[in-house]
Amino acid sequence: MSEEESPTSVIRLRAAVESAPSGLLMVESTGRIVLVNREIERLFGYPREELLGQSVDLLVPEALRGGHHGFRSEFFENPQVRAMGAGRELHGRRKDGARVPVEIGLTPVDTEEGLFVLASVVDITARQRAQARFQAAVESSPAGMVMVDKTGSIVLVNREVERMFGWDREELLGRKLEVLVPERFRSHHPGFRSGFFESPDTRPMGAGRDLYGLHRDGSEIPVEIGLNPIESEEGAFVLSSIVDISQRKREEAEREELERQLRHAQKMDAVGTLAGGIAHDFNNILGAILGFAELLEDAVEGDQARQDLEELVAFTQRGKSLIQKVQAFGRRQEGERRPMALDGLVGEVGSFLRSSLPPSIEIRTSVAPRTPRILADPSAMHQVLMNLGMNAAQSISERGTISLELTPLYVTDSRARAHPSLVEGPHAMVSVRDTGSGIEAEIQDRIFEPFFTTKPPGQGTGLGLSIVHRIVREHGGAIELESAVGEGTSVRVLLPAVLTDGGEPPAAGDDVPRGDGRRILLVDDEPGLVKIGKRQLEQLGYTVVVGRDGDEALGIFRSDPRGFDAVVSDYLMPKMNGLELAEALTRIEPELPIVMLTGFIDNIENDTIRAAGVRLVLRKPATIAETGAALAKVLEA
Repeated sequence: MSEEESPTSVIRLRAAVESAPSGLLMVESTGRIVLVNREIERLFGYPREELLGQSVDLLVPEALRGGHHGFRSEFFENPQVRAMGAGRELHGRRKDGARVPVEIGLTPVDTEEGLFVLASVVDITARQRAQARFQAAVESSPAGMVMVDKTGSIVLVNREVERMFGWDREELLGRKLEVLVPERFRSHHPGFRSGFFESPDTRPMGAGRDLYGLHRDGSEIPVEIGLNPIESEEGAFVLSSIVDISQRKREEAEREELERQLRHAQKMDAVGTLAGGIAHDFNNILGAILGFAELLEDAVEGDQARQDLEELVAFTQRGKSLIQKVQAFGRRQEGERRPMALDGLVGEVGSFLRSSLPPSIEIRTSVAPRTPRILADPSAMHQVLMNLGMNAAQSISERGTISLELTPLYVTDSRARAHPSLVEGPHAMVSVRDTGSGIEAEIQDRIFEPFFTTKPPGQGTGLGLSIVHRIVREHGGAIELESAVGEGTSVRVLLPAVLTDGGEPPAAGDDVPRGDGRRILLVDDEPGLVKIGKRQLEQLGYTVVVGRDGDEALGIFRSDPRGFDAVVSDYLMPKMNGLELAEALTRIEPELPIVMLTGFIDNIENDTIRAAGVRLVLRKPATIAETGAALAKVLEA
């Protein structure tokens, strides 16, 4: 007896068959079962005594038994090893009738008794469950999942990839991955892919440069991609996790724009505060120059001297106009707001531009019906349109067109989010378009900055557009700009509508009544302005008593409360400002007329001014006529 046929060898062989992790089943050519092991009993639920001698068809689902005899005969006619996993999906039938997914390997065994087949049977229920879980995870992933092989062919996609790129998976499977890569990157992509397979390594989301995918319609999609190498029996693959970051990009762009607007607003606020303070000090100097020039007009003799003084006054008025622009920019000056329609203003500005610009520049105006009214300071709105109109004219070298259009507009929520000062609702929109030289893209963000100008030195202050920006923002509106070099510029001013109505402001008279000896308490801490103010009032026929600060003026008034017809006081003074003095004076004499002169009021509401007892605020520097008219108005009241 040889070693292989010894009792010990047989025992070892039987032990190996019994302890095999897969089910072992031997069948003769007629299909009769001649051998089973313990795993077959567990897998199919039969004790071996019930299987031995039975047809193997007992373990085949009834629906498949009809074809099984042919497959068995085919194998015995051409016996050869068939490895696990070869062929189609297979199922076995348990004793309780349940179907179990299996994988079967076949091995022909030639013996003295004839030819047998040894079937190795593996229960793949757990594997299929794992595959189902994997498939479910891939399909339900919020990220797009694409798996490719070494050649770049797509072997797996999920539904998010279909949604993201607009392809059906049947159209993608088997195609090269480059179908999802924009044309401008496509030539380099195979090299990147080969490099990854040569040195496979997990690459997390966000690693590397900005990436884009190609939608079926040709549009590009900003994406973030994570890469994971996968080794399997079929070879190496790479699984790509793809996230569409279009919304994130839009939010980042919106956040950057809001941050830019915030920085711009903070810069303008800081410069405005500085400009307002400088304007106040310069106003006092300018007031002294204007006052002395007016006083000298009646004192000098000779035509040339009078002409020189008139020129001095004219230049002083130009300086006053410039200071008013600085004050408006610094939020130190604002007229009373009232409901107003913009159609008349558009026509007025259009007429002014036609009369002041050369005929080679055509002016067009258009007013849409039912454009809503706005709550605004009329002079401020006039300043906005005039600045925009003149700025448009300066961009036209010879021939061109300026169009002023007024239209109603409903600002949507998305549009309002792009402008922090806007809210959703009805608006009036004024568009000023020109066919001028246009504005370079790199400086468009700067044109509303104070003191920024593209004009040559001496031809612009750089305040016009910054004042426009300030006025519009303070009125709850916004400005939109579109421009291209050589194609002109379009500026759209959006202002919120108002449904309430209001009256027109009273018109001022031209004649300045005389003082007729009425007694005025003049209060100012600037000696030069006190001297000028006293002489101006005396020239108008008033009797003037001077207080050089609030405390001194209050003491003078207490000594003779009934002895003054009115008070003219500066606002900014040490110890006690003009409002505090007015409150103290009206506690003594509630009906006392008070005029306050100022070039600097920082965010003081009109109600606060009236509550302090101030009847009228007069802006510095004031002419003799303006001062006389103001006093006449409060005394008559």
